[in-house]
Amino acid sequence: MRAFLTFLIFFSVNAYSQNLVVGRSYFGATIDEKEICDLVAFTTRPEVTMAVENIVKRSGLKQNFYVMECPNTDNCFAATRNGERLIVYDARFFSRLNAVTRTDWAALSILAHEIGHHLQGHTIKSGGSDHNRELEADEFSGFVMYQMGATLAEAQSAIYSVTTEYATSSHPPRSARLKSIETGYNNARELYPRVTAAAETPVLVVKEVKTGCIEGNCTEGQGTAINSRTLDRYEGNWHLGKRHGYGRELSAAGEIRYLGSFEAGKYSGSGILFLANGDRYEGGFRNGKMHGKNSRYIYKNGDILTISYEEGLRQGFGILTRNSGQQNNTYFKNDRRIH
Repeated sequence: MRAFLTFLIFFSVNAYSQNLVVGRSYFGATIDEKEICDLVAFTTRPEVTMAVENIVKRSGLKQNFYVMECPNTDNCFAATRNGERLIVYDARFFSRLNAVTRTDWAALSILAHEIGHHLQGHTIKSGGSDHNRELEADEFSGFVMYQMGATLAEAQSAIYSVTTEYATSSHPPRSARLKSIETGYNNARELYPRVTAAAETPVLVVKEVKTGCIEGNCTEGQGTAINSRTLDRYEGNWHLGKRHGYGRELSAAGEIRYLGSFEAGKYSGSGILFLANGDRYEGGFRNGKMHGKNSRYIYKNGDILTISYEEGLRQGFGILTRNSGQQNNTYFKNDRRIH
């Protein structure tokens, strides 16, 4: 799975967007392919080809389309050009998505969704996306994710993180899309049952874990270190033996806790903090505390509070955007909501 995101080599081709026909992006916004796809590229590493083939072969068909990069689109979409079927994506979009969802399955589920558009014949029909086509592609994604070993939550992680209950003319609300993924997932479970009573009994394997600086330079440069007490992990830049610059913190279980900038061992600058209750904070930090204007606190249910933080406390006016798309003004003083 990680190979799809990590091992990419590209070469450029000019003016490849002529006669490009597309529907809609993963989010539902109209794509101006002539503006954003003047420069695209082919993936050449075998790991990437394998990732695509691993999805397509679950349908019983041969992989016969191209996977291409389209930088600065912050999205992924299915397209056709002169009879060729394409999956066009922005690699940085996948990287950010996987950081937010804390699972590689998110990017793979989106890739499966776009492949579903091709295999369902959606990209040879005029009119772009509509609710039925999106739900069919979601169902295919769930079907494939089960076969590849994802849990239902992992199969739904992308939809849950990047969509809302607000329906558009082309894309249905989050709840409908989650249901379609679940339907595909359960259909695959019925066709390919893989869990037995013996397999449901967990087996605990205890392995000795190396701690301290396990890779690179953890004094001055880039390195990876594991805390000897908590087994938490840090991967990133160091200065004078402290975390300094860009890096990320992971729990002993491998879940990302923080992704962003550090200074003298503390969160400082811009970053994303993942909380134990499933919420996350995106914004500024100072001296290890949330601190910055127009920061975003994203609740587990998809609601988003945009507000300023001072020394870890919410302060002043803010905007609460419900997962339905409804917005309300609010006001906080010393982290207490006044109205």
